[in-house]
Amino acid sequence: MTAVQTTHGIDRAIIGLILEPMGREFGLSDGRLGVLAGFAYGIFFAMAAIPFGVAVDRFNRRNIMAAALTIWSASTALCGLAVGFWSMFASRAVVGVSEAAGSPTGISILSDYFDKNRRATAIGIWYLSSGVGLAIAFVAGGAIVQNFGWRWAFIAAGIPGILLAPVLLFGVREPVRGGMDASEDPASNELASEAGLRSRVGELLARPGLAHCIFAIILIATGIYGMSTWLTTFLIRVHGFPIADAGLLIAISYGVLGSAGGLAAGWAVDQLNRHKGGFNPVRTALFGAMIPFATALTGLGTVYFGNLAQVIAAMLMCGFFSASYNGPVYSVIVHQAGPRLRGLAVSLVQLGANLIGVGAGTYLIGAVSEAVGGTRGVAWGIGFAMIFVAWGGLHLLLATRSIRIGQQGTELPVAD
Repeated sequence: MTAVQTTHGIDRAIIGLILEPMGREFGLSDGRLGVLAGFAYGIFFAMAAIPFGVAVDRFNRRNIMAAALTIWSASTALCGLAVGFWSMFASRAVVGVSEAAGSPTGISILSDYFDKNRRATAIGIWYLSSGVGLAIAFVAGGAIVQNFGWRWAFIAAGIPGILLAPVLLFGVREPVRGGMDASEDPASNELASEAGLRSRVGELLARPGLAHCIFAIILIATGIYGMSTWLTTFLIRVHGFPIADAGLLIAISYGVLGSAGGLAAGWAVDQLNRHKGGFNPVRTALFGAMIPFATALTGLGTVYFGNLAQVIAAMLMCGFFSASYNGPVYSVIVHQAGPRLRGLAVSLVQLGANLIGVGAGTYLIGAVSEAVGGTRGVAWGIGFAMIFVAWGGLHLLLATRSIRIGQQGTELPVAD
């Protein structure tokens, strides 16, 4: 499952590496590059998120993911054949639609393989895919771009997923839905699965802390995805990095260290809960709330410092924190949602994170860069985006408060 989701990370991240050479070839402004990197992917991802979320809660999740994997991989390869803005836009749109199936299917399956006391670690391992995928995209992709051109980077990025699709289909067992949540009220979850979409969304958002967790991830994604997409351009323009060297540095920061941070945070919060008597959503949400503030501070340092050694140090720290919130926050989300609404809950997160976070965040940095102008315009754009990351941390603090009140007032519909 982690290997499959790694191809998701590769195919989503690869465009951040080639914005500069593609922009030169097609004669595109930073604003239009922001549209291709963000809205072309994010809007169509968002349109498909809720339908996939409904399907994940009703149908075979492994089969859905295998089909989506084949489509997003093939579409990534087709990006290498683009002849201009609109053909690239269309290919990125198909990647976005199909990748909307990745997180709801993956997290739903993992939640039925691991109980609530091990989920944060499992999700942290699974989210290694984001950092590893980015590292592969920027290291291998940087070498390919430098030696063969940006088009071959897209083609190479699509191949692993096409090869992995049959492995997923025949090598992963579809687990029993809700099998790790025997203590939950089955009648309540059956009612949730049969209700209309509007009722189910309303029920989800009414569960203590869930809406704040969803908003938090949307806001964090606005800054983190936008920053990681534009960092190559920042390093090239402001510090004169060759594209392969820039790709390697980002791969180490957001790939290697981002993966280590995500795994460490998931493991640490599970260990903390274990030593405190078992999983507690209040404690877990509070742990997750600290991470975005550290991410925002180190992100600001990356674009503020003038000394290259300081820039690199801040970037390495920012990369470590960048994905660390995933294990703790998603474990709270799937706990609060329950087994019959997990697919929909994760799809709501992904809808907002990609429509607003990936779409608007990437475009926002490009628009600010264009408005400010000069070589440091992109630095201003990234710095502005860090405000959204800190804002996400505030919502996680509000989630902690909401869940605590819900526990005291017996408002919590999920009884495990």
